[in-house]
Amino acid sequence: MSWLLGFKLSYYNEYKSYLRENTKCRMSWLLGFKQKRKKVEVPSAKAIPKQPSLLDCYDDYHEEIELLHDSRLFGPEDPKKLSEHLPPRIYGSRWKLIYSSFKHGISSSTLIRSSRDNGGPSLLIIKDDMGYVFGAFASHPWCHPEPKFFGNGECFLFQLHPMFEVYKWSSKNNYCQMIEQNRLIMGGGKGIFGLWIDEDLLSGSTQPCETFDNGILASGNHFKIFGLELWGFDDGN
Repeated sequence: MSWLLGFKLSYYNEYKSYLRENTKCRMSWLLGFKQKRKKVEVPSAKAIPKQPSLLDCYDDYHEEIELLHDSRLFGPEDPKKLSEHLPPRIYGSRWKLIYSSFKHGISSSTLIRSSRDNGGPSLLIIKDDMGYVFGAFASHPWCHPEPKFFGNGECFLFQLHPMFEVYKWSSKNNYCQMIEQNRLIMGGGKGIFGLWIDEDLLSGSTQPCETFDNGILASGNHFKIFGLELWGFDDGN
C-alpha cells in the first residue's frame, strides 16, 4: 500500500513539473510573437493629401479657355457659359475660328469646306440685325454629302443674348444636323426646323422643334444675319 502511494505521489510531482515547463514555453513563445509584431500606423485624414477630382479639372478647364482668335460676335464671358454645356471630349481644347463672314466672305461653300477640312465638332455663332446672338453646337463636321439628318445627342441650340438659354437634345427624334443644297439645318420634326440658315448666309429662320424643345432663338421666326462665325476645337495634337 505504501508502495502504491509513493508511486502516485511521484507521478503527480512529475505531472506538475511538466505543466509548469509547458506553460513557460507557451508564455515565452507568445511574448516573442508580440514583440515581433509591428504596430501599423494609420494616417489621419489630415495627413492624406487631397487628390484633384474630375470636378476640379472640369472647373479648371472653364477658367482657362484659350481662344486662338478674336470674335466679333460674342463677349469675353460667353465662351465660359457655353463651355459648361459642351461634351467632355472638348475639355482642354483651344477654340479656333475656322470661318467668319467678316474675314472669309459670305459663302456657305467656304463654310462647309472649312468645316470639312477642320474635322470634328463645331460651334456656330450668329448675330441677327436686331442684336440677338444665338447658334448651335454641331457634333459632326458640316460636310455630309447626302441631304439627310446626321449628328448625335451632343448637339444643342442656344441663345447668348439678350438672354442665355441652352436647349439640349430631347431624344424625341434624331433630326440633329442636315445640309440641304448648302443650307444648314439643326433640329426638326413635323415639317419645321429649330434653326435654318439659307445658302447665301444672309437670312434664316428659327422655330420650336421636337429635337431640342427650343424656343425662338433670334429676334423673330425669320431673321436677317448681321454676322456668322464657325468655331472649331484644337486639342493640340
